[in-house]
Order: sequence, then structure tokens, then C-alpha cells
Amino acid sequence: MRYLLNSAVITAEGVYEYRLISRDEAAAWIRAHQWESRIGYPQTADHIAQIAGVRPPISREASPMEAGDEALVVRLRYRVQDPSTKGQIQEEDWEYGILRRLR
Repeated sequence: MRYLLNSAVITAEGVYEYRLISRDEAAAWIRAHQWESRIGYPQTADHIAQIAGVRPPISREASPMEAGDEALVVRLRYRVQDPSTKGQIQEEDWEYGILRRLR
């Protein structure tokens, strides 16, 4: 299973790896794979649409990763004061990473 997340949340005990990737790599990952959206904020979904041309649906469901699952994490580098608005986000405020559950 592949997920699209807005934070690197570990939902089950296991061994994971996480590595940062570039914006271009993130956009390519989105376009190359089928995934389940766990993007909880419209602003994050809008950003993903801007970089990859695909707007993921909003979903706040859990992402119970199993061994072998992978997720693309698209998140802000900082915590915003008012999560309902996410403030004035700049392009350089975003971070992209791949989270894998190894076992």
C-alpha cells in the first residue's frame, strides 16, 4: 500500500526509515504511483495539486502501515499558530520525504 500523508505519523510498532526528497521527486512519486490520501488539510492538498497536477482528496483516516508499505510525506517545516488557516505559506516552507515500514 502507498499513502500520501501530511505528517510522518507512526501508527504501529515496527522498523521504519525516512528520507528527505526533492520537490521534483515528490511530484514524480505522486504521478507514478497509486496511493491512498491521508491529507487532512486543504492547503496541503492545494500545494500537492500545484506541484504534481493532482489534487488528493481530504481524508483524516488512519494509515495503518504494514511491512513493505510506503508513504510520501508532504509537510510544513514548522508548526503553524492557527492550523485552520496555515498562515502565509511560502514555497520553501514545504518538506517532502519517503516513509517506509521495513518490518
